[in-house]
Amino acid sequence: MHTLFQASGRVLRATLLFCGLSCAAMGAQTAATSLPDNYKTIFENSDVLVMHVHYGAHEFVPMHDHSAYPTVFVYLNDSGEVAIDHEAPKGFRVVRPPTHTGAFRIGPSMAERHSITNLSDIPSDFLRVELKSIPLNDLKKDFRGHVPSPLLPGTRTEFEDPVLRIDRIDCPSDTACSATPTAARSLLVAITPQQIQTTAGKRSLGVGDVVWLSANDDKALHLSAGAQSLRITQAWSSQLLR
Repeated sequence: MHTLFQASGRVLRATLLFCGLSCAAMGAQTAATSLPDNYKTIFENSDVLVMHVHYGAHEFVPMHDHSAYPTVFVYLNDSGEVAIDHEAPKGFRVVRPPTHTGAFRIGPSMAERHSITNLSDIPSDFLRVELKSIPLNDLKKDFRGHVPSPLLPGTRTEFEDPVLRIDRIDCPSDTACSATPTAARSLLVAITPQQIQTTAGKRSLGVGDVVWLSANDDKALHLSAGAQSLRITQAWSSQLLR
């Protein structure tokens, strides 16, 4: 009987230890991945996580967490100021300036816990593109990409360093066009409604829709008249951006 109680005790302790570890892991995962409904995942693979973000006019979004991945923010509308309040004890407020359709910002690696207040009468819509394949310390500074004025047809590189390149692709208002190809896989973000054709066939894209392009897939990338897009290319080898 004594041996039976000892064995039962060992089993109970092992079970409690397993449950404790499992519950802790589940709690950590939930805390890391739980976001308000303002953030909707629209695409994810091993390289990127893309979320569509919407802040309503004067909306308050309670405290939440974001990963430490380097991130590209692609703005989908002209919007007003947004206040970002970071958690105490080192709490501080950053006010994001008004955004413009087609502009983008590159944020370096930094895990964040903050709340959001839209200070404007205008909603704010943008994509949050988390770059999972870039080492956390490879992008160290913020970069803001402004919309060129006037827009000129063609493919133009607006940001480039050893680990990331962002191209803007614009077609004339009355003529379809093709993108200058890249050898690396990339993410195409539609800034305007458009029709595209790739090796996979034809697709219709709305504002903020994304398409994942395999390596060399955009050699056959054709876009409809008036299309404006951003192409985000990560460098898995430094040779790919040369």
